[in-house]
Amino acid sequence: MSTAWAQPGPPPDPAAVTLGADENREVILALATVMRERFAFRERSDAVAREIEALEAAGTFRDARTAADLLALIEARIAPLVDDRHFRARYMGPEVVAGFNEAGPSTDEIAAFHHEVRLRGGEIPEARWLPGNVGYLRIGMFMDVPASAEKLAAALTMLVDTRALIVDVRGSPGGEPAGVANVIGHFVSARTPTVRTQVGSDASTARTFHAEPRTPQFADTPLYVLVDGDTGSGAEEFAYDLQAMDRATLVGETTSGAATPGGYRPLAHGFVAFIPMQIVASTITGTNWEGVGVVPDVKVPAADALTRAHRLALEAILENAQGVDRAIAEEGLASLEPAPAP
Repeated sequence: MSTAWAQPGPPPDPAAVTLGADENREVILALATVMRERFAFRERSDAVAREIEALEAAGTFRDARTAADLLALIEARIAPLVDDRHFRARYMGPEVVAGFNEAGPSTDEIAAFHHEVRLRGGEIPEARWLPGNVGYLRIGMFMDVPASAEKLAAALTMLVDTRALIVDVRGSPGGEPAGVANVIGHFVSARTPTVRTQVGSDASTARTFHAEPRTPQFADTPLYVLVDGDTGSGAEEFAYDLQAMDRATLVGETTSGAATPGGYRPLAHGFVAFIPMQIVASTITGTNWEGVGVVPDVKVPAADALTRAHRLALEAILENAQGVDRAIAEEGLASLEPAPAP
């Protein structure tokens, strides 16, 4: 779902924006209305909206003096009611909110965004060799834009001769299901369903995403994915999908647990809220990672995840390697610190 905003500059400091009781009331009641109309879980939307309205009627938000105060109260009192890791409120200022366009961004805005993604390296910030002929790839965001797909393909082309691959999504805030499917396409040999999304209970909005095989192809390459508590949303889906497919070994810490896609919606007086608006489910497990996160196969502190995955990758290579492949992998293993005792 797309959300377009005019961006005249950085938003004001919420702590410097003063509010009165009437403004607080209008913001909270607007939030209740948006939750009632757009929250993905229709069976809870009206109940959550009524609880928000009851809190407002009780004066819970009346004494907030600044936008920062009101945001803190929303986080403390309303976020637990919504109970979704994607939900959040922000103060962006009246000018930004006035530029909201439900129809989505214009052609020029899309072109400008694609240009920015290209200048940011397609959100593929790092690709390199590790000792022993193991590839390392870091993904910042999973984006369904040509520049991202092109930069990913270029990075993987550089690593095409490696014998195992580590994909690092520690700290990645997420992305789009289509962007996730694009990346997984490099790791599967056949068209593979990933997740199904739907807006509330409206079956007509259901969409199943598929990973289409892409080149360069790593379908038979041992694959390791690094995760941590800051791996969120679409990055979690990437890890969850590959784990459900039994296609990768996840190494690190349990992810943040934010599964429900959505978008920002305007409230009042410069406030917006990110509303979870789509239900997402794995085509394999029938469920998702909301609230619980994706649990790694190999649990280690995030700071140690790369070293552990590197060792696992080299051990996997050595199971079948012969000749120069084996010699190079043995050199890589010898370069690592000795494995800790059990």
